[in-house]
Amino acid sequence: MLAIQPGAIDWQNAELEISDGATTAQFYGSSPRMDVASVLDELVAWADSTLIGSWSWSWARDASTGGAIVTLTVDSGTFTIEATNADAQAGYGLAAGVHAAAASQVFDAPAAGTWAPASRVAVSANIRRLGRGDACGDGATRPGVPGTAANRPAVEAIGTPIDAGRITAQLAAASSPRRGRVYQLHTGQWLELAIGSVQRSPAGAMHYRFSIEAAGEAI
Repeated sequence: MLAIQPGAIDWQNAELEISDGATTAQFYGSSPRMDVASVLDELVAWADSTLIGSWSWSWARDASTGGAIVTLTVDSGTFTIEATNADAQAGYGLAAGVHAAAASQVFDAPAAGTWAPASRVAVSANIRRLGRGDACGDGATRPGVPGTAANRPAVEAIGTPIDAGRITAQLAAASSPRRGRVYQLHTGQWLELAIGSVQRSPAGAMHYRFSIEAAGEAI
């Protein structure tokens, strides 16, 4: 999944109200401009310290839209959840109203800024640090100094026409400058990237190869 920061969502205003039966509390993101993966990591950490049980989140591709639908889970007991305003409803993909108590809540629609193409999103050539040489740096090369310390990963995926429509819409609705996170499977990390243009080329019958212009963590 690629999670792009949506321009229309203010995460500091997006109120989630969660009750575990003993405690009812409200959660807000720490910044108005965030991608949903970062917001959900904050939500899980907050729930672990505020509510009963150990919390986790996951996502699944919504085949009808090409977005990612979030699931929030607690390992003991049940909880209710409500997105109390428009930012929360659109940002998380939760319909208005209180969702009945359950141990696992599958949200109603894809989260804002999410792109979950038919294949995994592949990240390669991600050079995070060069330790030696006069051009070494942590994600950046000094102007006028030759070197390969710049962090410019290759981000690619295979998708359908639905995925083409989804990524176009999410890029158009993204905050400026466009930033996002993508999960790198072999390192088990979410990488923060600057998102540029997306090139699309044929990859078989009704499938496309998407190549995303990206720069690394020094944005």
